Amino acid sequence: MKKVQCLLICLSVSCTPAAYAKALSEINTETINSVPVESVAPLASDDNSFLPLLGDMARAHGYDLPEPFGINVNYMNMRQNIDVDSIRFSGLGWPGYAFPSDLFNIQASHTRERSITKTIKLDTWLFPFMNIYALVGKTRGSSHSTVSVDASPANGFIGPVIHAMNESGALKNLDFSLRFHGTTYGVGTVLAGGYGNWYGLMDINYTRTDFNILDGHTDAFTLTPRVGYRFTTPGVDSLSLPSGKLGVWVGTMYQDVQQTFRGKLSDLNIPASFGGLMALADQNGNGRFEVKQHLHSPWNLLVGANYEITRNVNITTEVGFAERNSVLVSAEYRF
Repeated sequence: MKKVQCLLICLSVSCTPAAYAKALSEINTETINSVPVESVAPLASDDNSFLPLLGDMARAHGYDLPEPFGINVNYMNMRQNIDVDSIRFSGLGWPGYAFPSDLFNIQASHTRERSITKTIKLDTWLFPFMNIYALVGKTRGSSHSTVSVDASPANGFIGPVIHAMNESGALKNLDFSLRFHGTTYGVGTVLAGGYGNWYGLMDINYTRTDFNILDGHTDAFTLTPRVGYRFTTPGVDSLSLPSGKLGVWVGTMYQDVQQTFRGKLSDLNIPASFGGLMALADQNGNGRFEVKQHLHSPWNLLVGANYEITRNVNITTEVGFAERNSVLVSAEYRF
């Protein structure tokens, strides 16, 4: 049963950090505007900011640069599969007697997690081709898995009891759910370039998340290349709506999430059906878990769009599919 708890934990941890971090930072409307315009006449700058560096040179070559600073509010909803490699326990036993760490054997057949992340991102264009940013936010979610718990009949005097429960079906194909929440923060950069209305973006970020059910933190590295095209949309006089800019793109996302998670068994919400077994095996209250896992697939596909309502305000949406399902909605103000 303890292994069951661990399994749930790992699910929750792996889902949030990577998925969430990426989505928040990737959709930089600013980058979309950093592509060169068709005109080669120098463009005047209407602000006194010294950023981006080399900005005057870029404008002299006909590039239309966005405002140098931005604040971005993001909402990300993500679902993905997780493969659990191993679950181990330590510190179990009774006063004067320690249970072996390999007492329990857990098999996880399917693990699915869902997370929602809300973040605020601050960014600036350091160069016309390079944006840097920092983000902070909250993540909450849940994981669901199907597991079976067993033990070797030759492993002490508790092993036969666990094995008998498994053989009877009491510890097979069990449904377990785990809820989690935490604080995520990170940094990243976006490299941008383009020709005419075509543009390319490369978003690279690193995030760290502190979860309520784990010791320490989890780390995630995300890499997202995109290729897109920008259109100019006509204004609507009857609605007093000025002309705008619409960018559409396709891309892919790669996530590398910390794969080993550790914590205290006492911090987990154990299902009532396993309360007795847990109390029996962890009478000292020193039980700990270690879960090793990996994302079912580190890659997925992306399709997105950004609409620049005015030079200072824009909105973005992006959908991820294939091996990972995600929806991102973002609003940005630049100044």
